[in-house]
Amino acid sequence: MSLVQCVDLGIEFAGNHILKEVNCTIEHNSKIGLIGPNGCGKSTLIKMIMGALEPTEGQILKARKCRLAYLAQNAVLDPDIRMIDYIENARPDILNLKHRMESLSAALASTHDESTQAELNATIEAMHASGAFEQDNNVKYVLTSLGFPPSEWPKHIRHFSGGEQTRICLAALLLMDYDLLILDEPTNHLDIAMTRWLERFLWGNPRPYMVVSHDRVFLDNTVSSIYYIRDHTLKISKGNYSSYYEADQIAAMAQERQWERQQKFIDETKAFIRKNIAGQKTAMAKSRIKMLERMDIVQKPHKARDVKLRIEGTQRSGNDVFILKDLSFGIGEDRVLAERVSISAFWQDRIALIGPNGCGKTTLLKILRDDYEILSGEIKIGASLRIAYYDQHQSYLDESLTVMDTLWALVPNEPRGYVLSWLARFGFTGDNVDKLVGVLSGGEKSRLYLSVLIHEKPNLLIMDEPTNHLDIPMRDALLEALSGFQGTIIFVSHDRHFISHLANKFWIFTRRVDGDRVYPSVEEPPIGSDAEAAIELAFSEPELSKTPPPPRERKRKINPWHLEQMHKQIEDKNAEVCEHKDRLDAIHKQLSDTATYADSTKVLRLNAECEEIKARLSSLNLEIAELEDKYLELACE
Repeated sequence: MSLVQCVDLGIEFAGNHILKEVNCTIEHNSKIGLIGPNGCGKSTLIKMIMGALEPTEGQILKARKCRLAYLAQNAVLDPDIRMIDYIENARPDILNLKHRMESLSAALASTHDESTQAELNATIEAMHASGAFEQDNNVKYVLTSLGFPPSEWPKHIRHFSGGEQTRICLAALLLMDYDLLILDEPTNHLDIAMTRWLERFLWGNPRPYMVVSHDRVFLDNTVSSIYYIRDHTLKISKGNYSSYYEADQIAAMAQERQWERQQKFIDETKAFIRKNIAGQKTAMAKSRIKMLERMDIVQKPHKARDVKLRIEGTQRSGNDVFILKDLSFGIGEDRVLAERVSISAFWQDRIALIGPNGCGKTTLLKILRDDYEILSGEIKIGASLRIAYYDQHQSYLDESLTVMDTLWALVPNEPRGYVLSWLARFGFTGDNVDKLVGVLSGGEKSRLYLSVLIHEKPNLLIMDEPTNHLDIPMRDALLEALSGFQGTIIFVSHDRHFISHLANKFWIFTRRVDGDRVYPSVEEPPIGSDAEAAIELAFSEPELSKTPPPPRERKRKINPWHLEQMHKQIEDKNAEVCEHKDRLDAIHKQLSDTATYADSTKVLRLNAECEEIKARLSSLNLEIAELEDKYLELACE
């Protein structure tokens, strides 16, 4: 029998259908990705499966004694319990067996009794069957993989942050003896290394699971079927997210062409009827009326939520945005996060900061916006910078204000219509604009925060986890907007798709070796490194070497004219990049128009031109990076 079966499932609130006619089956080998835009009903479906909500229609059939394990987005744990005790309580059956074995062993030590010995033997067999003897190793493996070294295990829950508590809850669930695991956004508080470990853990585990996620790479690496909610019901696609997306795009294009052809035919038929209903061709007109009445109407293809973001910059900044030389920073002098940091940011760089949780990424962002003291070194700040800072905790937002008043406070002289129009670009319409910020979901707060930042018209965006709580359509909209932004972007993200499609440069938190000493630092990977290579460097372990590093070469001096010429070269190449990107946008616009595909020769020509431009952009980016490195080296003499 199946583990869980939903039959004609539906639920409504205040007369509005949230879900309807949901039919699906979760088998013993299921690896399911549950997706859909925020607010579509994913959490509602999970609550019904868990038994926390009663459906108003249909039923849920579960296998007898089906044990469900559920990770909520924000776990709430008992603050007075030790972490290790909470973890061990995940398997009460093993704890009971261990206590029973200890009790029986103590009893046999004082007096030998055959019945006690037999009971002990049976207990030991039960422990073998339950995996009790392997549990200590399993606990160590899971906890250390999720960033908890043994030194932290005795701590009480109250000493851990909200994100850490969610990771603790995840660890406990992975160690449980469950029949079905349901994870709601499990990667929200994981760094990239932890996420990759979780991917391997889940895929290698024979037990079934359902994950709710907006992380496409995670879905690609963990699921074999996609359940997606659309138009208040559930649809199923075999394969991972990429397979679903490709099939969905093809089906949508085919349906759109079919719908357009049918609409054209209907319009032409109606025109014929209007023209001939009272003339010589009345019989033909009546016949066509009947034909229209009998026609199976093709539904207009579904279109994802149309969110179009446009980040408008003000005046251009100087070419040099930041130049950091021999920088050291930390949490006081007792905990140094990075030493000897010499990195740079130039106009229109898209820099991704990559490193483990707690390495200092957020601290470095605060330093760049002059909100944190450095220990030593120097920072050269470029001219004409207008900075907007995206705080992952959205601390700027006042939860006592409405959505409307939050934005209106920035533009008190603008009419209500202007504010409404601006908020509508971020999905806030109707009664939603009068909601208090405090009752908004995580995704809604993120959208509101973005609306505020974008309105400031910056030329430098510093962003800490901007994709957290955003669904895939909103992530796509943000990625598109940031890709077209004319200023500079420095950001922290654990979304590998987002990083690989936005970043053209990387600052990686790593550990350098100086003789027999290892110290933390930040560096730029070799020119030409992509996101995957940067990630590997950031999460690799350095090898100690007793060989002292070679002495630094004395840099030759350069005259100011040469430096100026190099600067001009960089600007010219950046200008060429902008021209190529504009042409690429124009090509993509043509290719997104279904009418273009009527001319197959034109489509081939556009695709070929597109590939040529991409190759040239790749070459230009390498040339610019080389020039910038050389310029920086000479400028810092």
